[in-house]
Amino acid sequence: MSVEGPAADPAVKAFATISAADLGGRMKQMLATQATPDAIAKVAAALAAEGMAPLAGCTPQGLANDLVQHVATWPFADEVDALKNRTALIVTSDDGLADENNRFAAALRKAGDSHVTTAHLPTDHSYSDRRIELSRAVLKWLAALPR
Repeated sequence: MSVEGPAADPAVKAFATISAADLGGRMKQMLATQATPDAIAKVAAALAAEGMAPLAGCTPQGLANDLVQHVATWPFADEVDALKNRTALIVTSDDGLADENNRFAAALRKAGDSHVTTAHLPTDHSYSDRRIELSRAVLKWLAALPR
């Protein structure tokens, strides 16, 4: 909800994403070429393989169903208009999510957002060996926000 939350609340003046997964965008692409039950099964299997099953109160199948139910509002690209006047920090790593995050940052800039900061740290999704660098990048961005 790193994108959907601020997009839904105009009082939020700035937002940050850290290796955010555009699951809504992925589901939207899948549904363009696959039947809904097939897309749900594929996404559920991928989520289960990533270890998403232990999340409290949810299952990979349930998460995949949620994606289908919210495919019209959860893709990052669909939130650009709502967020184009906000200050944004988009942090990426070597976890396979950088391309979709970079596309989102580029879409914000193309829509006129001149307050998009991006940072890439060469590490895993948990930022295991770069947490101090990550903290510094976020703190630097926060310190530069208008008061």
